[in-house]
Amino acid sequence: MRLRALHRSVLPALLAVALLAPDAAGAQRTVGDPPATTTAEPTAAPEPEPTAEPDPMAGAPTVGTCADMTWAEAMGETATEAVDCARRHTTEVVGVGQLPAELSWEQWRRAGEAVVAACAPAWETVTTADHLLYRRSAYEKFWFMPSEEQRAAGARWFRCDLARVKGQKLMVVTGAGLPVVTPKLSKPVRRCMTKDFYGTVCKNKRRLVGWRNKEAFWLPVPANDSRAERKVRRAALERCPDRVRTRQFAWSWFTDEDRRWVVLCYERV
Repeated sequence: MRLRALHRSVLPALLAVALLAPDAAGAQRTVGDPPATTTAEPTAAPEPEPTAEPDPMAGAPTVGTCADMTWAEAMGETATEAVDCARRHTTEVVGVGQLPAELSWEQWRRAGEAVVAACAPAWETVTTADHLLYRRSAYEKFWFMPSEEQRAAGARWFRCDLARVKGQKLMVVTGAGLPVVTPKLSKPVRRCMTKDFYGTVCKNKRRLVGWRNKEAFWLPVPANDSRAERKVRRAALERCPDRVRTRQFAWSWFTDEDRRWVVLCYERV
C-alpha cells in the first residue's frame, strides 16, 4: 500500500480588521453629521505551536502481546487487535523493532529482508538458531507492520510473532509464554502431519495425527531449479527409510536459508 503524504497546515493570512466602536453614552448627533467612530489597533496573531515530530514507535505492541488470528489473518500485512493472553489466542509477540532510517515501507523487498534479519534473534529465543531443529517444530514465524493509518502518521515499528500450526488452523492456547524448542521436541512443540498431510503440532487428537517427523536434512538445490521438487522427492526416497522406524514413511520440505531445502522424514504413527 502507498503511504499517505504528510501535509503541514498553512496558517491563514492575517487580516488587520478595523473595529467599529459604539457611540459614547450621551453623545448628540444631528442629521447629516458623520457617525462618531474609533478605530482599534489590529490584534497580534497568536504564535503557532510547534508541530510535534511523528513518533515512529506510536502504537507499537510490547513483547508478550497476544492476538487471536486465523491463518488468513496471520498472512496479512497487519495484525489483528490484541487480546488478553489469559484467554484464547494463537500468536504471541516475541520481538519489536524499528525499520532502518534509510528504508521506507514502500521498498517492500528491502524492508522485508531487513525486518526478517532483525526479527531472527527474537524468534530464535524460542525456535533456536538451529534451522533444522526449528523446521522439525510446529512453529511458524510471522511479522507485521503498522496499520495504514499508523504508517501515514509516521509509525516505523514492526512486530515479530510466533504461532504453532494445527492442521489447517493455528493452534489455540491460553496463557502467555511459548515452549522453547529443544532437541527432545516434546508433543506441544514437535511437528507432525495429519492423515491428510497437513502440518500440525503433535499434540492433537490421536485420530487426526498420521505422521510424526523423525529427522531432517539439508538439500542444496536452488529453489528456482525447475527440477527442484523432483530432486527433493528422489532424496527423500533414498534417505528417509534409514531415518525412520516404520516401514511406511512420508516427507515434507521447505525452502529456507541460502536457497537450500529442508527435507523432513516422517514415520507412521
